[in-house]
Amino acid sequence: MDFHLFQHNARTKIENQLQQLVSQSNDLPYSPLFFAARYSLFAPAKRLRPMLVFAVCESFGVDLDHALIPACAIEMIHTYSLIHDDLPCMDDDDLRRGKPTLHKVYPEWHALLTGDFLLTYAFEILSSAPHLDSDQKLDLVGSLAKRAGAHGMIGGQMIDLLSEGRAIDWKILEQMHLRKTSGLIIAALEFGGIISSVSSHDLDSLRKAGSAIGVAFQLIDDVLDYTGSQEELGKMIGSDFEREKATAVSLVGIEEARTKAQILLQTAKENLNNLSSTAPLLNMLFEQMIYRKK
Repeated sequence: MDFHLFQHNARTKIENQLQQLVSQSNDLPYSPLFFAARYSLFAPAKRLRPMLVFAVCESFGVDLDHALIPACAIEMIHTYSLIHDDLPCMDDDDLRRGKPTLHKVYPEWHALLTGDFLLTYAFEILSSAPHLDSDQKLDLVGSLAKRAGAHGMIGGQMIDLLSEGRAIDWKILEQMHLRKTSGLIIAALEFGGIISSVSSHDLDSLRKAGSAIGVAFQLIDDVLDYTGSQEELGKMIGSDFEREKATAVSLVGIEEARTKAQILLQTAKENLNNLSSTAPLLNMLFEQMIYRKK
């Protein structure tokens, strides 16, 4: 399949499904919860993690409709994490995806509850996803809970906040990125593997690829925070520096961070080459994740 056509079709499917899942309802006393969820969910987004789910399924010849609800569940978890990450008690950011952060538009408690809603709703829709058997649904729930939890995204955020204003070494920074950023990327690749009923060998290769490309993706994010513009990235530039956060750039510099990202990209691709099926779409998505401008 043509890569750009794949991206267009995947994004269209995801956007349409999310519109149905989080519809606007005016007749409920808690309707503002859905308005706020839609504000964050439908801000301009890459939809990278859902596309990774789709790309794995495409590689193994699985109907993308089987992956649609799980892909949306991952996007909900990702969006909830951004809402909470932006809160005053966390990073206290004012801009996300080119728009004011949710707690700048709604009260802080409203933003907090909106994140909670998207977090719990993701598991609700996973539990009733069509086209999948009970074992697949259970494996998806387990994967998402693990990668978003203490040993994944939440653990990475904990390292991030504990490290503010402190000198940390590369090993700790890598652990932070491996959990906070790689967590959901690994989950996305695992999702595709579970939905495609791949072998344990293939699933292990997908996990390893996700670990490598997730860290590489964050290293480039660190670089762009120094070299990009607010207009391009849709968020405040230099906020990590102002909050005295350790980043790849502060530890090793821009060029070394880029070099490390490129090495990790090759590691991720080598793991894709170990799959029992070719994965051209995944390879192209990985390239795009590293050689991006925003």
